[in-house]
Amino acid sequence: MQFENRGAVNIPRPDKPVIKVYLLKRSKGKHGQGLGKTTGWIHRSSLKMKEVERLSNVTYRKIDDAGLHVEVLGKELLFEVDNIIVCAGQISDSSLAKELKELGVDCHIIGGAEEARELDAKKAINQAAYLAAQL
Repeated sequence: MQFENRGAVNIPRPDKPVIKVYLLKRSKGKHGQGLGKTTGWIHRSSLKMKEVERLSNVTYRKIDDAGLHVEVLGKELLFEVDNIIVCAGQISDSSLAKELKELGVDCHIIGGAEEARELDAKKAINQAAYLAAQL
């Protein structure tokens, strides 16, 4: 092994992105603010290296043939894009659990059915694992 660089670590040199990606959100604050302190920086660094443009405080106006029309802090912007992926949030729904309990079926509410707001996969998996261990 050759240790030409300090700490035997190379500076990352990612390929230039093939497409331009925008990551927009309605809420205030920086993207990934709720991520763990030990891993959040990795995700943000990856987005930065791939030149993903991140904007917060976005108000979505419309989508038409010209692209995505938004407003950010009072300024109208148009993103001339080919594809738009919408993550519009979730609403908790425990109505099935209520019906099952009325029928005498023992059930538990976890994951998005319990609290869909800002749910992440790790939290849902953790809840499922703890419940399975209790059962």
